[in-house]
Amino acid sequence: MSDKPSERFGKADRVCSRVEFERIFKTGRVQADPVLVIHALPNQLNHSRLGISISKKVGSAPVRNRWKRLIREAFRRQRKDIPTGMDFIVRPRAGAIADGEEIKRSLVRSARVLSRRRDGG
Repeated sequence: MSDKPSERFGKADRVCSRVEFERIFKTGRVQADPVLVIHALPNQLNHSRLGISISKKVGSAPVRNRWKRLIREAFRRQRKDIPTGMDFIVRPRAGAIADGEEIKRSLVRSARVLSRRRDGG
């Protein structure tokens, strides 16, 4: 057995319901950079969860699916660097290019900013 934490992205790691999405969009805080727009709201859990919202304006189904895959991968791989106890909804910024490394950096940086705002910093 490995001592490495799981990198799975299971149901417990997702924001799933429409009600949760609406609550986060309405009452959460927003952080944007040239790559991603992230809405966040504290949850009562000991881990963070991810929701993805991608408009058809972003492109065709394969383009949208690539964005989703890259965002999920960034969340899974960077989980140790993402603050816990938050629900995040992530969407691409208009005109952004789907680049895995940029998405990873953007996700971690924006999540930290949102967490500091939650903590009053």
